[in-house]
Amino acid sequence: MPTAKRSYIFWALSLALILWPAIRATVASAHSPQAQSQMRQMAKRAAAGPIKLEIQRDSASVPLGSTVTLKIFMRNGDNQAATWNHPCTINLAITFPSKKVETQTIVIPQGHDFMAAKFVASEYGVAHLRATESTDSLLAAGNTVFIFNPSSRSGKLPAKKPAAQGGSLQEFLRVPDAGPRLTSVSWNPGDSLRSSLEESQELPASVAAPAAPTAPPATPQLLLVNSTGKDEILADGKDFALINVYYMAPNGKGAPFDTLLWMTWTAGTFTPQPMIIHRGDFAAEGKLVSASVIDATISIVSSAPSVPVQGSASLKISFSPPIYGFGPATSESVVTMTLIDRDPIVGCFFDDQGRCIQTDRKRQVNVSSSNPTLHVEPASLDVDANGGTATVFLQPTWRGTSDIDMWTPGYSKQRVAVQITIWLVVVLCVIGGIVGGIAARDTLRGSVWWRIFIGVVGAIVLVWLCVFAVVPKTHSIIAHSLISVLVVGIVGGYGGTRVLDFAAKKLGVLT
Repeated sequence: MPTAKRSYIFWALSLALILWPAIRATVASAHSPQAQSQMRQMAKRAAAGPIKLEIQRDSASVPLGSTVTLKIFMRNGDNQAATWNHPCTINLAITFPSKKVETQTIVIPQGHDFMAAKFVASEYGVAHLRATESTDSLLAAGNTVFIFNPSSRSGKLPAKKPAAQGGSLQEFLRVPDAGPRLTSVSWNPGDSLRSSLEESQELPASVAAPAAPTAPPATPQLLLVNSTGKDEILADGKDFALINVYYMAPNGKGAPFDTLLWMTWTAGTFTPQPMIIHRGDFAAEGKLVSASVIDATISIVSSAPSVPVQGSASLKISFSPPIYGFGPATSESVVTMTLIDRDPIVGCFFDDQGRCIQTDRKRQVNVSSSNPTLHVEPASLDVDANGGTATVFLQPTWRGTSDIDMWTPGYSKQRVAVQITIWLVVVLCVIGGIVGGIAARDTLRGSVWWRIFIGVVGAIVLVWLCVFAVVPKTHSIIAHSLISVLVVGIVGGYGGTRVLDFAAKKLGVLT
């Protein structure tokens, strides 16, 4: 082959290697529809598996001293039963009206979607329940239970009188005596939680609850409670805020008549409307859902029998972005790298459709590698409010396969496989050694085949030193480039046996 033609081939190869990062970026952008498909599949898997907890109680109200039975469920994005292929450990906190906290650990067995728990209703008033997963991989759940003190006095509920013809519903249900009052309590681990914590330093923020009545009121009252107990309510049109209204009376008995409560709200959908506290019962329950990230207000506007409102009869409910997880935004099911690379990988918060979305608050994201031969930098970082992505760098130290896990607290880990190869590095190293050995006619004595042999040996040694001693200590894009392997190989091939002496001195073999 003519010398000029060999020169053209050499420089064409060198140019292709220099432009290789740009070529890969162009190919990646051309595969953006495939990236969206990968994100949709990841979101589909996340939404189908456990994403949150839910607490259900057998009864919304129980007598003082009785045993309360709860069920703690794992739910998917559609609020349906979901299971793990390993046990799920739940930390349950029961906060009584006096702010005494009782904690329990419940384990949901592998393949099961719920587990029961019990506690003793030891104090009068509203007990707040909160369940969190031990590794913080599921969204927390909350609920409340009203503990009433049964009256020792006997007596029957007053009989209902037939409604007069043409009489109104309010006239039919009106209570002639008493002036019931409506107060409100909010249970949400947000601003109200922080303010209550400032008042009670002995309780951790995750379980401190707002003040609630600790003794029966002098006159009948209604208590409006946000029982949600969650860190965030997803604005996906499926997750919900749990609203309770409790009837409290001095004689410890339930409502003497069916009590209808008409609600109004500023965003989302609320059911049922009206809420009903049935005769003899103590509680009514409703759910507010929203598909918009918004602060909503829900209020009682009227009731039958008529109940005068004391103070505010409204609750503020905050809906968060519908984040289903944090994971790799890549079009590749397996990311391929060479030993010399230092590649970025971008992660993003995603919704149930696999779309990257922004967070409404500062969140920590974490990245880890299952194989110590693949380093991740940084392993943890913060994404500020109104941000949606984070970039980390992958730096291999040897060939093999590793799994990269990405997650944010409260959500499950999302994974992508990384395959690290060394063959292209080896091929370029050998080519560089051959070129350097042939070029070293004046420095390396012997035949061309001897010079090629010595050149390949020198190239391998020098590239090995660079890969394991220089490359891990620098972030320079020049060092983490395949063209650098070829250039270092040529230098090593040209140096020949002198490279061996240099390596021996660096390793302390020669003094």
